[in-house]
Amino acid sequence: MALVTYLPSSDYEAMPWRNGAGVTHEIAIDDSSGESKAPFLWRLSMADLAGDGPFSEMPEVDRILVLLEGEGVQLTIAGADPEPLAEHESIAFPGDVPTSLTMTPGSGRDLNLMWDRTRVQGMVDILNIGDTLQIEEHIAFAIALGTSATVEVDGYEYVLGEQDALQLDDATTFAVLDGEVYVARID
Repeated sequence: MALVTYLPSSDYEAMPWRNGAGVTHEIAIDDSSGESKAPFLWRLSMADLAGDGPFSEMPEVDRILVLLEGEGVQLTIAGADPEPLAEHESIAFPGDVPTSLTMTPGSGRDLNLMWDRTRVQGMVDILNIGDTLQIEEHIAFAIALGTSATVEVDGYEYVLGEQDALQLDDATTFAVLDGEVYVARID
């Protein structure tokens, strides 16, 4: 049976980016050390986007970013052509290469799953009403992308407020009954 922990967005810890250029809201982290140079095993966070700028480089870290809100957002990764990012769309990239963001003036927000590539693998899915997912990983997170979402975990229903999360330990089945849901899995 799954262990389900409710993580309200009001409890996410705000902290400055590593490069000091913005603010992130940490949802959850496993900061156990390993032999790599990565600063954590994995980290799930939500960042405020206040304009153009570089991302912090993190050695031996891979990441998946999902845009929650923002207009004209583009990422330039390792000098390649800028890649446009639409709302609720994901992009995977290495966290230890030069990466910068440009956007239409205003504000935005994104979700970031980051992990030590030498020890684990991260995956992200965006699910809608009626979608189901078999979760084989030991740990996963579900976050409501809209104003709210109703999900079912191993036969039990949970209601999430906007950008609230559930931590799912040892869950097996997951279904979206209402809303749009971001699911991050770490294996």
